Amino acid sequence: MEPGDQQDSTKLMATNPFRRSRHGSTSGDSLKGRIRRASLSLKGIVLRERRGSESAADNELRPTTAHSTWHKLRQAASFRHTRTSYGGHGTLETIYSPLQADFPSLPVPGNGLEPPIIPWHTGAAAKAAAALQNESLSHARHYHELVSLAESQNDRESGIGITFTMSASQINESGEEGAPIIRKDFIVELPSELAVQILSYLDASQLATASRVSKFWHHLIQDQHIWRISFLREKTNTYATSQPVQPGAGSGVPSIRPGNDWQKIYKARQELDKRWKLGKQARAIFLYGHSDSVYCQQFDENKIITGSRDKTIRIWDMHTLQCRLIIGPPRAFTDTSILFDQTGHPTHYALCPDNQQVNTSVPVTVSFPIHHSASILCLQYDDDILVTGSSDSTCIVYNVRAGYRPVRRLQFHTAAVLDLAFDDKHIVTCSKDCSICVWDRATGALIKQLNGHTGPVNAVQLRGNTLVSCSGDFTVKLWNIDSGRVIRELAGHTKGLACSQFSEDGRYVASAGSDKVIRIWDANTGECLREIQAHESLVRSLHIDSISGRLISGSYDTDIKVFDMETGQQQLDFPGWHASWVLSAKSDYRRIVSTGQDAKILIMDFGANVPDIRMLESARKPEVGCEIRNANYPNFI
Repeated sequence: MEPGDQQDSTKLMATNPFRRSRHGSTSGDSLKGRIRRASLSLKGIVLRERRGSESAADNELRPTTAHSTWHKLRQAASFRHTRTSYGGHGTLETIYSPLQADFPSLPVPGNGLEPPIIPWHTGAAAKAAAALQNESLSHARHYHELVSLAESQNDRESGIGITFTMSASQINESGEEGAPIIRKDFIVELPSELAVQILSYLDASQLATASRVSKFWHHLIQDQHIWRISFLREKTNTYATSQPVQPGAGSGVPSIRPGNDWQKIYKARQELDKRWKLGKQARAIFLYGHSDSVYCQQFDENKIITGSRDKTIRIWDMHTLQCRLIIGPPRAFTDTSILFDQTGHPTHYALCPDNQQVNTSVPVTVSFPIHHSASILCLQYDDDILVTGSSDSTCIVYNVRAGYRPVRRLQFHTAAVLDLAFDDKHIVTCSKDCSICVWDRATGALIKQLNGHTGPVNAVQLRGNTLVSCSGDFTVKLWNIDSGRVIRELAGHTKGLACSQFSEDGRYVASAGSDKVIRIWDANTGECLREIQAHESLVRSLHIDSISGRLISGSYDTDIKVFDMETGQQQLDFPGWHASWVLSAKSDYRRIVSTGQDAKILIMDFGANVPDIRMLESARKPEVGCEIRNANYPNFI
């Protein structure tokens, strides 16, 4: 700074009309003073421009044309900076020049390019607000100057030569205050195949929302491919299986056929899942026909097979609820009381909740040379064979495709066969004699006997080469079926066990019995994951639905309950539906089926009256009656 500038500045500061005297008055309002004050105000503006540019980018080059605004401003005035106590850039003392002689007592906002007037006695907040407005005005001027320079030196068709930058806050502000967002319907512009593929990633509720966007979207969303992909993505996940649910396997995912209406299928499954979650609107139907306790049962989409203390096996049509076939010993059919009551009415019928008898039937009765002579305690079937176990200490294998004709008897146990299980290679049976037998499925030959339990073995189940068993000796054992050795013993129950179950992938084991507690175990580590205080009496039956993660239990307290395998929380409770002990309770994606000491079969159908619920079924197999008709039984109706 030149000495003359130093003296002028000192003199001007001494006669500053905005600096109050000790008596609180202002002085000086000459033309010369106004010019000087305007000059210093111009210097303040330019200095702020310079500081803003330097803080944004210290090494940023400003436009340097011969006639630029910067060049002219530098020629018009010189600058004087003060230093802060820590050596950084100081601030230029701002000099204001109001038109009136008296300094205002209240702040005056800025007008256009004129800075605001801040009284000397105001606080820091007002000064900070004014500084922020000054900085905003400075950035705006700087932006327009550089754009003008770029347009004068370039072809206006490119961004070459424009070197100014904006802060993040300025970019956000410009985005909010700038041009409106361009809205374009990309679905309309895309090829229909690609648009359908994109929309297939939405779930049902999202698709319903998207269909309201426009008529075109609504029409496109009716495409069956969208609903099929969405359904298979969301409804084939499982809790504890080795792979997703396969279409057509009878698990609520229908076979993929050209005529499927996947939108209706999706909606039906959504409604069914909702009913399971709420536990409401399940229709209860009782099937009558057995004359004594029904110990065991298995069912699928088409049929139910039951075994009873009355020594008979009965096959029921799931859709018509009619009994189609009774297999039993010759003396079970010595008179017509098995088919008709004393008034001549059929003994087989379905009973609705309003006590109305419907779907009466007169089943075929058949007795074979190979038959059971005592109670049917356990059974299992697949598409090819049915195997039953009895209090007569034997098992019988039947050919399903030949009308349930017996193939062979398995005999080695010395006491009642309490449970059985089979896979593609083996049939495994357990008995009151405390042993487990492993049989060859194809030939019926006994492969080995497993001994280790010290009480009756009440339940077995098979997963690969691993077998789980539970006993009245309070223990659950895991066996290697190839070596015949115990892999792990699961200890924790305080009383005898009545039932145990494997998850489909073999990761979990559930067990329960006389201590009224359900325990869920990690089969790999033997750790007890959850302990559920389930019932008020012995837990007689367990079933793991490995797809949904539901655990179904039946007890001597007459209750049927549904638990969440993951959390152990009770989801549903059906108390007192049976008049006595619940002996078996199982479920699939749609129903719970249970049997009890009261000789009744209970079907809790969550899919009753759901629109298009039949669309969830796999490809329709031949009617149950066809299997019997093909067997040429003489009294088939």
